[in-house]
Amino acid sequence: MTKKNILLITGIVALLVLLAVTAPKNEIAPVETAGVNEAASARVHGPHLTLTPEEYDFGKIRQSGGVVSKTFNVLNNGSEDVTINEVLTSCSCTTAEIDKKLLRPGEQGTLTVVFDPNYHYEDDGRFFRTATIKSNIHGKAPEVKVFVEVDYDLGKDALKFKGDTE
Repeated sequence: MTKKNILLITGIVALLVLLAVTAPKNEIAPVETAGVNEAASARVHGPHLTLTPEEYDFGKIRQSGGVVSKTFNVLNNGSEDVTINEVLTSCSCTTAEIDKKLLRPGEQGTLTVVFDPNYHYEDDGRFFRTATIKSNIHGKAPEVKVFVEVDYDLGKDALKFKGDTE
């Protein structure tokens, strides 16, 4: 090998080493998420909640099958405490409970949403209900949606709330 080739190879290696050392690093510190995705666990200034998943589909369920429920993860990924005042649902056929009224930054809780397919008649086929968390968060209150379609196998006469079923 000639002296010229050795200098050329040495120069290329030096250039590659220099590029590797000075290139910006895309390092991400590991985050303990315990079931919550990393994007949702990024810190936000002030009180903030992230709900996962944000939606759930029960599919088609039977009126005779009894209530169904889904538990959602609730993460305070803000920089301040979140104080939960209440959880509201969009209809009486749906109830929701949260396991903690105070979530400190980084702390997680659970929101359990329960749907009763025998409460009242719904003629829309597939529909959804919401559960909204009222708290000290500024802006839009976080909410989850549950989708469902009911097979009224017991008939309208068996419903808890008859209302206008005609």
